[in-house]
Amino acid sequence: MFKILFSLGLLLSFVSVAQTNRQLSNGQLAYYGQDFYSKKITKELLQKVLSECHTIVNNKHDQISENCSSNSYRHTSVGYDSARKILFGEIYVLKDRKGTFVEDVYCHKKFYFSSLNDVSNMHTKVNIEHTWPQSRFNRTYDKNTQKSDMHHLYLTDSMANNRRGNHEFGEAGNRHDELNVENCDDSQMTHINGDLKFTPPVGHRGNVARSLFYFATRYDLQIARNEEAILRQWHKAEPVDAEERATHEIVAKHQKVRNPFVDYPELVDTITDF
Repeated sequence: MFKILFSLGLLLSFVSVAQTNRQLSNGQLAYYGQDFYSKKITKELLQKVLSECHTIVNNKHDQISENCSSNSYRHTSVGYDSARKILFGEIYVLKDRKGTFVEDVYCHKKFYFSSLNDVSNMHTKVNIEHTWPQSRFNRTYDKNTQKSDMHHLYLTDSMANNRRGNHEFGEAGNRHDELNVENCDDSQMTHINGDLKFTPPVGHRGNVARSLFYFATRYDLQIARNEEAILRQWHKAEPVDAEERATHEIVAKHQKVRNPFVDYPELVDTITDF
């Protein structure tokens, strides 16, 4: 009986720490399954990879299906509170002579804190931005899973976050800036064709694009045509860099789901309509 319980414990432990970055001898990621590498890539195929159960097979691609087993894993929500702590305490945490801080992605401001117990009280200064706005979540999917999905969460100045709201992204160019956030010259908000559009800073635009491509695919959502055109431009202008890949691996470790547009940026060109 002890041996059975011990073996079961090892199996459960293995599944709980199962990594999505297992690489096969041919360089392919086991996570994506055989069909990903042998069939035409569509949003439907990617959604299956991102949402269904992955059964681990030694030295082979994951077997992906709706049915889970004791040797399976799938996208697991860490919960919003845990996501907040991971973002502040593991992904974006930095240190200098003044102490521990995070830097927001919209205004490039530094926000200092003493411990993770402080971050829940910092919402008036720095917020977690849902790059895909909560008001436009897919109601047929679990709201908390979408809300806590760290593949689209970034730390932002609270005022800039509030001003962006649920407005779509767009290219402000030389148009009049209507953002009106103190010490936030790196982002812009402006009217384009009668609608307010938000322009994030150079250096973050590619991340925004790949986050939205992921979210639209994972949760069966649609990106507006004009916004998609801009996002495609940003994706090409700002390729995946080492920092984005490192962040991606941390998120994938915790959530057991990858962003295929970070792993394989060329996939964006194979999907004609997000």
